[in-house]
Amino acid sequence: MTGLRQYEHIYFPGIGGLGMSALARCCMLWGIRVSGYDRQSSLITDALVAEGARIHFDDDPEEIDGHPDLVIYTPAIPADSRLRAQFIRFNVPMVKRSEALESVTMGIDTIAVAGTHGKTTTSSMISYLLYRAGIKHTAILGGIAANYHSNFHSESLELMVVEADEYDRSFLRLHPRWVVVTAMDPDHLDIYGTYEAMLDGYRQFMRQIQPGGVLLYRSGLEGLIGESVMNELKEKQVRVMSYGLEEGNYHTSALRVEKGVWHWNLVTMDGGIDDLALMMPGRHNVLNATAACAMALNAGAEGMKLQQALPGYKGVSRRFEIRYKDDEHVLIDDYAHHPEELVAAITAARETFGGPVTGVFQPHLYSRTRDLAQGFAEALDLLDYPVIMDIYPAREEPIEGVSSQTIFDLMKNPNKKWSRGDSWVAEIIRQKPRVLITLGAGDLDKHIPELIRKLY
Repeated sequence: MTGLRQYEHIYFPGIGGLGMSALARCCMLWGIRVSGYDRQSSLITDALVAEGARIHFDDDPEEIDGHPDLVIYTPAIPADSRLRAQFIRFNVPMVKRSEALESVTMGIDTIAVAGTHGKTTTSSMISYLLYRAGIKHTAILGGIAANYHSNFHSESLELMVVEADEYDRSFLRLHPRWVVVTAMDPDHLDIYGTYEAMLDGYRQFMRQIQPGGVLLYRSGLEGLIGESVMNELKEKQVRVMSYGLEEGNYHTSALRVEKGVWHWNLVTMDGGIDDLALMMPGRHNVLNATAACAMALNAGAEGMKLQQALPGYKGVSRRFEIRYKDDEHVLIDDYAHHPEELVAAITAARETFGGPVTGVFQPHLYSRTRDLAQGFAEALDLLDYPVIMDIYPAREEPIEGVSSQTIFDLMKNPNKKWSRGDSWVAEIIRQKPRVLITLGAGDLDKHIPELIRKLY
């Protein structure tokens, strides 16, 4: 498609989504009139309205503000939407968000962060480190970065930081200069069909790195990426590098925790940076920070400025977000919706705050539950007191024979509980756990204000 700047009025169905709202903010920055629809108001939609967007909350064509000349949508918008029917009827051009993001990044040096988990934290870290290092850029993020209080940051359009989402093969629209790959675990098999097909998607994405660019991947992914892809990239003069804990071209050494703060030395290909400090809990966040520092260095940041900046990174909403803490209790909220993410979050909670750890998990999608049930069960068994909720369906219709019980029956933890509806809230209030973590990409976080009010 041609550039977005030619349009005067762009409409976003699902404008309250994290990815959509960031793109909407980018359009408003360019002076484009922005309007849209979402099922319900939220902090994001409230903020967009304050920034100048016109938003309605009924799937009613009569509510559309004026006559948009472009619609940007996501696969989450149902096929039977009355709004969609209206746009088709009047021949309003419609493009997917991934196509619009392609248009935004075209001709701009782009750092793209891909991976089945770790994308949002790593990309927000990269953006923050670049900002503190004085490297002007624009960032379109998949979460609300606490340092910006937004999922959008813009100083210059000469450099961009974006998430490269593998869902619906969206990342194949991008042709970045720099790429980070954090993980390649099985996911979105409802789209890809097989794990190998998903891996092929990642391989194709990496092949699209611009000549002379950089591929930075987590150490251990070599076999999944494949020698042929590595060789193709090297022929294009792409620098292929790895990062990791204690291994990789960029890696940690002397990793330790002091008074709840992670410290380490970063070993690089050109020397290193001593005594990096991260306030975020968890080894997985140290790994994310290692990738972010490595990419920031490749983008021109000075090591000393990264050392000074990293302790100031405040995280991302719903990524191991501490919602309440006193001398006796802590409540953590985390977006984890994949087995590997659950393991990372639960491990971080125990390492940071000790046990016992009570966790409430809301599975996200029937297809993901079906495909990864065993992994979910094993991860949840790491909790002292696991509670599993009903599945949050998001964009999906139910799949026969698939429910939260699919996971529950595979769990071996004798303390496991299965909560139907919102009955878990009263149970948690009764128990008053010392360490509580809510897990999932659905809507269970809406209950956190009530939990805080009644628990503490």
